[in-house]
Amino acid sequence: MTFPERDFLSNRLSPIADANYHVDRGCMKGTRTQVINDVFMWATEKFSGGEASSRLDVNDMLWIYGMPGIGKTAIAHSICHRLQESRWLGGSFFCRRDDPARSETKLLLPTLIYGLATIFGPYRSRVAQALRDDPEMTPQLAGGELFIHTLQSLKVHPPHTFVLVVDALDECGGPATRRQLLGYLLNACRQNKWLKAIVISRPE
Repeated sequence: MTFPERDFLSNRLSPIADANYHVDRGCMKGTRTQVINDVFMWATEKFSGGEASSRLDVNDMLWIYGMPGIGKTAIAHSICHRLQESRWLGGSFFCRRDDPARSETKLLLPTLIYGLATIFGPYRSRVAQALRDDPEMTPQLAGGELFIHTLQSLKVHPPHTFVLVVDALDECGGPATRRQLLGYLLNACRQNKWLKAIVISRPE
């Protein structure tokens, strides 16, 4: 991505840089390997080389849940690192209740849009064009529509899955805004078989 294009998208989308994953916050080496491997296999088995496999019963969104303090966030960081190493990570957002920027659902989708746009050129072009066509568009208010419409307008698809990871969703927004966000993510994944989402939270 060229610097002018990167700067344009950064200025318009205002992604939350601190919400991305950090490799040094993952699980200790040799721990939680089974769950990390299982999630990675789920993320990569359905879409490969532009064709869907025969395992069409695999869901498009994975929900990992558990009570506070059991290490869900460390697992999420490790999953992101594993996906990043394989270049399958489409974007991540680590919510945090005590951080105003990371506890607002309206900031979550623009950050994921920016992450996906930085790694997939055709999507980047569609997002940039949509923002140029409507200089008054506020992604924080129109994030869901911008996300869905730019994906729907794509003519070229990537050769493998991209995965979006959202950690600690229960620490972001309220029940109504979380349900709306999940609806956008689920619709996007169902309509684009190369896109998957992993959501980590405690049970609600």
